[in-house]
Amino acid sequence: MSRYQVDKALREMVLDPSARERFLADPMGYLAGYELTDAERQALVGRDYGALYAMGAHPFLLWGWTTRVHPGDKERLRDVYAAAVRPHGYPDFST
Repeated sequence: MSRYQVDKALREMVLDPSARERFLADPMGYLAGYELTDAERQALVGRDYGALYAMGAHPFLLWGWTTRVHPGDKERLRDVYAAAVRPHGYPDFST
């Protein structure tokens, strides 16, 4: 697993609106520049918050990314996100 690469991709999309737009337009193309496992790539493309959390994605970056790739009702999104990550407890986030 390449947590650093996942966090790097998340951070770029959180901080750079043009990176986020490139990801939203072509997720696989955008992620081609990152050294990711197939599982990481699929979790990012599928916006699988639970899987990314369980893999050790940094929770602050993950939540920031979640709110930016799914704009809208943050209360509902918070509930969906919480339900996805809750079963995984507190994974090891060290890099």
